[in-house]
Amino acid sequence: MGKINLHRKVKLGTFVIYCVSDAINPSMFLDRFLRTETQTDKGRGGLKLISTDGKLFACRKYMHGGLARALTKDLFFTEKRALNELEIMLYLKENNFPVVEPAGILVGEDFPFKKPHLITMFEENVGDLLEFIKVSSRKQRLRAIRDLARFLWRLENLGIYHPDLHLRNVLVKNDGRLIFLDFDKACRKDISRKDMESMAWRLNRFAEKWEQKGYLRISMLERLLFLRTYSRLSGYNFEGEMARKAKSKSLFSRAGWFFESILYGKR
Repeated sequence: MGKINLHRKVKLGTFVIYCVSDAINPSMFLDRFLRTETQTDKGRGGLKLISTDGKLFACRKYMHGGLARALTKDLFFTEKRALNELEIMLYLKENNFPVVEPAGILVGEDFPFKKPHLITMFEENVGDLLEFIKVSSRKQRLRAIRDLARFLWRLENLGIYHPDLHLRNVLVKNDGRLIFLDFDKACRKDISRKDMESMAWRLNRFAEKWEQKGYLRISMLERLLFLRTYSRLSGYNFEGEMARKAKSKSLFSRAGWFFESILYGKR
């Protein structure tokens, strides 16, 4: 992890707030945080929308994943996971990659445990890419799919591996521009072809889930546009390689799953 240039670090009782700019008024933010209900339908740990000084923030709590979640829940020994995500988002922002504006982290301390939260500016008048693909015109869908392939390559070209990238982690503004959020568990590294494929298969698994539910359908043209855009940028025959490997997955997936959903997949 790189060094984060913190604007300030403020301890308030059993809480610590790390700020990367002067956007946050720490004492006012904490007061609003303690009095704001969590929207439990917004991600694994839920989300709090906090308004201070005319600014609206999204505050997302970290939760453990997997089977251990029932025991460990939101308890961590350090704030390292939150600091790592904050560093990655600042790095991407500095490199003009479209991410939600990072503002800092808030950590509740309950010795020997910590309860970290990521703070970002809240993006208004946006929807997630899954919903956008479902309701938009063909032209809008093609543009979004092409842009997603371009940004996936840019992300990898910047050395960011994101193990959980999916369509609900991508927002779409009214003018069609994409904005990325939620880089929990992402890391900076030299990206290999295996990493590239892993990120694409993750998108595929997420999408297939929603296709199987009958929520949306992706046309052959849209699938090919994504793969060929990515292949042209990377110089890697993504279309052929994924088609070949899809055959070996036939015992674990419904017949023809690759041709029905290459871009979005089953989780």
